[in-house]
Amino acid sequence: MIGVPPTSALSRLGIRLGERKARSGPDNAGLTQEDEENIHRFEGLLSDTLGLLRRENEALEAKDVATVASFFEEKAKLLETLERKQPAVEPFLAVDVPAVAQLRKLVRDLAEQLELNEHLLRGMADASRTILSEIEHLRSRQSLKGVYDKTGQLRGDVNVKAPGKGFERKF
Repeated sequence: MIGVPPTSALSRLGIRLGERKARSGPDNAGLTQEDEENIHRFEGLLSDTLGLLRRENEALEAKDVATVASFFEEKAKLLETLERKQPAVEPFLAVDVPAVAQLRKLVRDLAEQLELNEHLLRGMADASRTILSEIEHLRSRQSLKGVYDKTGQLRGDVNVKAPGKGFERKF
């Protein structure tokens, strides 16, 4: 048996559909007051996210890792909130009405900032991998696992004995 929505949900849907029909026209394409409020709130979320991404991108360009790390939690929350709220405004992005012009602009700006953010984060990750690789190389070279010549190549023809401790070495 299919569950029937509560009467309040049906009446709310009826009210919104009635309002949409009454308000349909070239300027708002039937957007209800609630639709316009959702769009306005989503624009605010987009603006907040854009501001954070711009600050993070500036910190990435300045190679300020501590500042980048400090943005992580806030960025995750904003992106999660945008993802949750997106279905409320997504259908209106395809409608050509003035009420969503700013929303479209902000979505384009967000896409650009996210692309730049990804590029900068990849660069930082590549640099980190290079540094870790170099550290590992230096540790391996200093480990006395062999003798190296002046070019840094391992010499296999020399037997290496561990040196004695302190004054116990024999001269």
